[in-house]
Amino acid sequence: MTDVIKSNGKREQFSEQKVKNSIENAVKDAGFSPQEKMNVIEHASQDAAQMAQGQDEIKTRQIRDTILNDLEQDDQQVANAWKQYERQHGINY
Repeated sequence: MTDVIKSNGKREQFSEQKVKNSIENAVKDAGFSPQEKMNVIEHASQDAAQMAQGQDEIKTRQIRDTILNDLEQDDQQVANAWKQYERQHGINY
């Protein structure tokens, strides 16, 4: 299994569900329902999972960059919502 190295140095096991939940929160904050944006959520979370697969460890920054890249290609509104979510919650990379 892949360990995620968080910005504070802590480690936890990679969870595709946690990635999906993060994207869903951004989608909700943007005023969309997760069902409206399910393809975007699935694509970004699957790409993050594929990137983590086979690695011993991965940094949250790498996961974030992969997700944001996918979102910017698939749906700019969701990408903007993700960035806004980070700002509102004080998430810095």
